[in-house]
Amino acid sequence: MLDNNLPSWRQDLKSSRKKEGKSPSNKWIQLATVSEKNEPRLRTVVFRGWHKDSSMIIFTDRRSEKIGHLKSNPNAEILWFFLKTKSQYRFKGKIRELSNNKNYWDSLSEKSKSSWYCGSPGEKINPKVQSAYEILSNLPKSENFVVLNFEIYSVDLLKLEQPIHKRYLWEKIKKWEKTEINP
Repeated sequence: MLDNNLPSWRQDLKSSRKKEGKSPSNKWIQLATVSEKNEPRLRTVVFRGWHKDSSMIIFTDRRSEKIGHLKSNPNAEILWFFLKTKSQYRFKGKIRELSNNKNYWDSLSEKSKSSWYCGSPGEKINPKVQSAYEILSNLPKSENFVVLNFEIYSVDLLKLEQPIHKRYLWEKIKKWEKTEINP
């Protein structure tokens, strides 16, 4: 059943995700930011759900380099590719930290929570620091746990169909507007 309150690109995305089934690509997205030195940075993150109609939720560690990137430049791009539908979604938006994140923390498994208690991302492993995989019970919310809200203002969908590819662009000015563009 279609939700008429959602932007039309969300309907396309929902269809792509459904056809993808249990594939990891249903949750794994590529997030691009710009470093403080104006260099592009790209990494795979996990899509955690929606905040309102057109904002994606991502969890990260406060100590990760992307936090510094986003403080100096909140603009980012997400790429999400679905092999079964041959659909590539490119989302442009701004990322901000959500301050009320306890419910998100509570939704994590104990094993997932433990990863926010290990050493800083990208640093050499210190054997004296608690292992990220050591499972503890009832962990309090880590100060390193951050929920990012990626507020989307542009969606570019490329459908790699045969014999002719199709491409659509949605932009949010006051409301979402869709335009068919050349692939």
